Amino acid sequence: MVPQIPYAAIGVGIAAIMGIWAFLVAETIKQRAVIAGAPLLIILAGSLFRPFAGQLVALIGWVLYGVGCIIFLRLNGLEIR
Repeated sequence: MVPQIPYAAIGVGIAAIMGIWAFLVAETIKQRAVIAGAPLLIILAGSLFRPFAGQLVALIGWVLYGVGCIIFLRLNGLEIR
């Protein structure tokens, strides 16, 4: 059996790291609430659908969350390359 690379888990991990970083950079309580609440909504949205569709919705949600955190960090003056 050939070992498989878990690309989905790597993407979720990177999105979580970006979320933590964005949470630490956020200046207001409202920004921190949005950054901390989005993962909860992603998990809930993924659990509402059947197994395959739920995983797909959650994966797309995590990708959008990670991209949103990167954009947030860029707008706050951090250079991410």
